[in-house]
Amino acid sequence: MNYSADSGNIVYVGNIDPRITKEQLYELFIQINPVLRIKYPKDKVLQAYQGYAFIEFYNQGDAQYAIKIMNNTVRLYDRLIKVRQVTNSTGTTNLPSNISKDMILPIAKLFIKNLADSIDSDQLVKIFNKFGKLIREPEIFYLSNGKLKCAYVYFEDFEKADLAIKSLNNQLVANNRITVDYAFKENGKGNAKYGDDVDRLLNKEALKHNMLK
Repeated sequence: MNYSADSGNIVYVGNIDPRITKEQLYELFIQINPVLRIKYPKDKVLQAYQGYAFIEFYNQGDAQYAIKIMNNTVRLYDRLIKVRQVTNSTGTTNLPSNISKDMILPIAKLFIKNLADSIDSDQLVKIFNKFGKLIREPEIFYLSNGKLKCAYVYFEDFEKADLAIKSLNNQLVANNRITVDYAFKENGKGNAKYGDDVDRLLNKEALKHNMLK
């Protein structure tokens, strides 16, 4: 079977009930056309799927057919799933406003733990932006039954993220000693984190070709 590496082969699937597994998604879409791979983000800290997936087919024709057949026609646990192409005919992104292209490209995702209650998203931007460009707004959440304030911070460049870790890990911020490290990968095996050699190589290529702009 011929395969053409192109973002036109990838469809975004949204409004997925978190009870749906990756295997169930595969079984559903394989009925339409052969599936090359599925990226179905699951937060390893919160242990919950994030409600969307990227499904890659072998060619654009297969992807288009899946959109035609599946978009707004299939219900999973009473949720009508949304299926659309990642890029349109001009090559620009064609995703919902809360899903950006960097979600399927190699970015440096950091996990920040033990934040002070006074720290909000804007303050996180000010703290981390001095080390390098942030590609998305920080995400704040709580663990340990709401007692432990944490956040995800997204850098465009792994070298800048390395500098932030070196400078801020185990340091006092607003009187709280925070932990800064790379986040666990959503679909990684075992305890795989962002920042391995493959991530860094792909990130450099993405930056070189302005794919993260």
